[in-house]
Amino acid sequence: MENIINIIKCFFLLILTESIQAQVVGTPYIIPVDNRPILDQVGINPSFAFSTRKLRELYTGPAVRIRRATDNAQADVAFDTNNVVSDNSTVTVAVAGGALSVGNTLTLASFRSGNTLFVSTWYDQGANGYHGTQSNTSRQAVFNLNVIGPSNQYASLVFTGTAKHNVTVNQTLPVLLGSGLRGSVMMIGTVQNGTTTNNSFGYSDSSDNNIRWSTHMNWPDGANQMYTDLGSSTDLARSFLNDATVGLNKNKQYTIIRATSSKIVRVSGIDRNNSSQNITSRTWSAGSTFGVGLTTGSLDTAFNQNGFTGNIPEFILFSEPLTATQYGLIENNQILFWGAY
Repeated sequence: MENIINIIKCFFLLILTESIQAQVVGTPYIIPVDNRPILDQVGINPSFAFSTRKLRELYTGPAVRIRRATDNAQADVAFDTNNVVSDNSTVTVAVAGGALSVGNTLTLASFRSGNTLFVSTWYDQGANGYHGTQSNTSRQAVFNLNVIGPSNQYASLVFTGTAKHNVTVNQTLPVLLGSGLRGSVMMIGTVQNGTTTNNSFGYSDSSDNNIRWSTHMNWPDGANQMYTDLGSSTDLARSFLNDATVGLNKNKQYTIIRATSSKIVRVSGIDRNNSSQNITSRTWSAGSTFGVGLTTGSLDTAFNQNGFTGNIPEFILFSEPLTATQYGLIENNQILFWGAY
């Protein structure tokens, strides 16, 4: 009888331990037992979804297209059997180089063979096919394995702001955002010190740079502020402190949501910059795009601002503000998978 009681005690202790481990600090949600990719769990199609892990079960395409430095050969990189990009991933040559011909297949380890790799395409895993591309080789982010995650076991794009590394989604903001204004960004980023004129993602209008949907994730003005200008740089509550006590030089999860008259900004499940907004509609000039790693548009072309410095392994944009239940689910999934506490 005593043995049976001890077994029951151990069982309930195990259940309690699993529940505690599933709780992410700063958020009220318990992770459900659901092993499906996160886009299947949340059940909403994003405007686009980039990652070095698989985000949607029905997505069968590659994660990224990479270019190797020595001969400019390019290859599409598939997810491995663990649904992440690793040296075991199969790559298919898309642009010939060296001894490789289009259509050749080999492992990522064989393809890179000590080479520096760059990203020419970050593939959209959503249903839209709005891929992020960069044909300018000097602006292509570096692709590194084993640089992020709980034990640095995962791959990431590595951006240098002064080089303006980025991928650009060539779709207009009225297509990507609800009424060109509403939307949600769910991302993982390691923000490093940049220069005094850096920006991180989005677009600034060609007619007026104050009309923008963008962020400066670390503006080193002496206080390491993070600015979220989701419609205009003249709106309320633009920034919060994002220094080393919050996100600087740390692997963090970022939730950035714009509703019609409010915004929510959270870092790894903790509210940082929630506020009402005065500007409730936005009209864009023709030709808007969306950059990841750089704010495209006038902040780049007219003001020559630099881009994001650090790692971004995952970036998802939704065309509407997510509910607390929806963003809580994605937050917990991203925080636990990437170790972004």
